Amino acid sequence: MSEDRHNTKKLSRILGVVFSAIFFAIGVAGFQRTGDFVQLAVFIGLSALAYMVVIFVFAGIDRLLDKVDDRPDGDK
Repeated sequence: MSEDRHNTKKLSRILGVVFSAIFFAIGVAGFQRTGDFVQLAVFIGLSALAYMVVIFVFAGIDRLLDKVDDRPDGDK
């Protein structure tokens, strides 16, 4: 990626880690209760997916903000 013009990179990583940690904690808690490795694997996979979704959503937000910033002054 290029430069972070809107300072959203740090926020996206923090939110990605938070959502990922939530799914990971649910998976570990469920595994401790049931002992089911499949459930643990599914929630670890969801944890990674949650991180990637948050990063991609913020990448889209950055692109949208870039397009709004690049708009000519006459289009206001």
